[in-house]
Amino acid sequence: MRRIGIAFLSILLWCGAALPLLFIHTSLAEDLTGKSLKPAIGVKFGMESALGTLLGGTLTGDISHVVVKRDEPTRIVLTVSYTGFQGARLWCEVTGSDRKPLRPVKRSAAETLEAAAGDVDCLIELDPNAPENTRVRSEYVRVCVAKAEKSTPSFVKAYELSKPWQTGIRPENVLLTVKLKPVGTTQSLGATPSSAPVPPRLVLSPAAVGALQSPGPRLIIRKSAVPATGGTASSSQAMTAQPSPGTAATSSGGTGVAVNNRILLGNAKLMAPNTAVIMKTDTVVKMLPPSATVAPINQNRFGVPAEDQNRGAKGPSEIPVEPLAELRSEDIDLDASHVLGVYPAFYPDQQQSSGIFYFLPYSYSLRWTEDQGYDMRMIYSATASEGQAGEVAIAARLDAGLGIRERQIAGELMAAYAKSHGLPYTALRALPIDSISVSISDDLRRYNIPPDKIAVTGLSDFLGQIDISWLADPVTKENLQQALVEDVGISGRVTLFPSGGKLPPIDVPLRIRLADFVTFGPFRWNRAEMWRNQTLYPIKLKYLNALVLDSSSRPIVYSWDLSSTVVPPQGRAQWVAGSVPGWIESQAKRVWLEYAVDATCAPCDETVIRSITGGVSTSGPSQITFHTITPLADAGGYEIAAQVRSRYFDPQSHDSQTRTVVLASDGKDFVLGPIYLGSRQVGESVPGDPLFEYFLTLTMKDGSTYRATRWIPSDDLRLAIGRHQLEEAFGSLPGPAGSR
Repeated sequence: MRRIGIAFLSILLWCGAALPLLFIHTSLAEDLTGKSLKPAIGVKFGMESALGTLLGGTLTGDISHVVVKRDEPTRIVLTVSYTGFQGARLWCEVTGSDRKPLRPVKRSAAETLEAAAGDVDCLIELDPNAPENTRVRSEYVRVCVAKAEKSTPSFVKAYELSKPWQTGIRPENVLLTVKLKPVGTTQSLGATPSSAPVPPRLVLSPAAVGALQSPGPRLIIRKSAVPATGGTASSSQAMTAQPSPGTAATSSGGTGVAVNNRILLGNAKLMAPNTAVIMKTDTVVKMLPPSATVAPINQNRFGVPAEDQNRGAKGPSEIPVEPLAELRSEDIDLDASHVLGVYPAFYPDQQQSSGIFYFLPYSYSLRWTEDQGYDMRMIYSATASEGQAGEVAIAARLDAGLGIRERQIAGELMAAYAKSHGLPYTALRALPIDSISVSISDDLRRYNIPPDKIAVTGLSDFLGQIDISWLADPVTKENLQQALVEDVGISGRVTLFPSGGKLPPIDVPLRIRLADFVTFGPFRWNRAEMWRNQTLYPIKLKYLNALVLDSSSRPIVYSWDLSSTVVPPQGRAQWVAGSVPGWIESQAKRVWLEYAVDATCAPCDETVIRSITGGVSTSGPSQITFHTITPLADAGGYEIAAQVRSRYFDPQSHDSQTRTVVLASDGKDFVLGPIYLGSRQVGESVPGDPLFEYFLTLTMKDGSTYRATRWIPSDDLRLAIGRHQLEEAFGSLPGPAGSR
């Protein structure tokens, strides 16, 4: 009796009791995904069900096998196949080598077994509140089955599961110390800037025609003319250029027309919004974060400002000046677009005495901020018909990285250049434009958004930000999303039509990527402050760069090596900066961190995609497709009615609903929908919450019917129905064919 009591106590401790932590150190673990677990053989294991029955009562059934569906460092999903136990509750829990439960690893939720046989998933997770650097190892998993009204299992079966469970340091607690190492001539910097050396590398090499060749994105000046009234601006124009209401377009060189404090010179045109696209994308555009600088497209955004016209300004001339032509740096392959943020060529006004120069954006990328994240949203059209996915409305805010400080620095460089070259200088302005368009396409032709599907909905005065929206079909939307995840990005161009009639249309590169320097922009540096990685991706710190002007106003970039230190999301870096002279912060026009982004982080991509397609966009419809192989021929049947129940038929409610589709012939697809996955991925298994379940009713040619014995769960949107599925649903092949 004593031995039975001890064994019985062991059972109670094993199924749910809390015991002290078991800490171990583990090496890189084997991925168990897809592995069938072996039953644990031993005397103690053989006594479990008999002892459990003493308290929990008798249950009839068996566990046939357990397969690892998904294995991760802090969680595992097991698929348990069972027969019997109908109405009972099943759960799984892991134990150590001493067969005692591991306290920091939470057992799976108990699942009620409604069918007489089937599969059930067990999700076992390491407690998210476990202390940092928790390390435990399981050796066994116990499958416990109890009567519905009992908490003590009547049936227990153990399997071998040798798996490490571990947590690292939470990212927000990571603190890295980075020593700054001067590169090249930077090592010779003294305590004062008077004797600063000149780095060897000329960043921008002048071409024969005077255009600057840069390793960064380049503007493409197309030799097409400014669009005529009623025509298209280019093959990619999204908005039509029109004369002002009631005013005919004037010829080049004619008297300008004043409209809302803008003077439209020569053959200037005004924008006519793409109202068809704007109306269909209004909801998604409103989901973008508010902006103090972006205003809706209107006439105030186009032409030469009246205040500049009063100084004699007529718009940009054809030949630019190059203040950064003598830019020098250490031999670190510096990208010129990271130095200034604007294209390194400024266009003087046609009236040189006005002293006005114009700048262009270097490129446009997806806007990102620490507070709001990515300024991009996707939602599905609400006009989709039953079972069909409608158009997808997408909105994005493009950013050229032209903040107040960036424009100020560009102005200071232009002023220094003008002074050293004896040129009149009054101000540096954004290029005045008469029209703007956006196109999106890629070389692989996986997506191509035509002009009439894109609208420019907002623009900032200095061309720093552009709000666009467009329409795409669901396949194109998926291709766009895949391009983002694969780090190929979404590419295109922003076409600017300069005012004044001298410059042809100019294409500015457009690149939308989730993990890229141009997306996050340059990070500021302060020797006295720790820097925190506020992005969702690991950041590799490469260099600290400082832009200064020497005594002759020549731009120079000095650099310090940061040893490619990788900082995880929310991780921090502190600086050992004794090699950086104190005058750098006061004299430098700009000090920034040069870095690379780890774009291989798949979980990071998933988090971003959820944020972009979250909220209203989760109502996007999909459809379930039943493909019949030869089930009617196999059973000699007339038709099969598939009842489908799901909590995902309504995007606003998660109450279960049931719909029916009739499978009337073999070898065809039958569609049912719409179904709304939300943030759930196709094929993703959520224990206790299948994407849908189906119940089959077979009608024979003589009118008799056979009903399935159970509902069958599925997490896939495409389901093949053949002989196997009939036998699974009905227990055996129904009808006369089943007796063959």
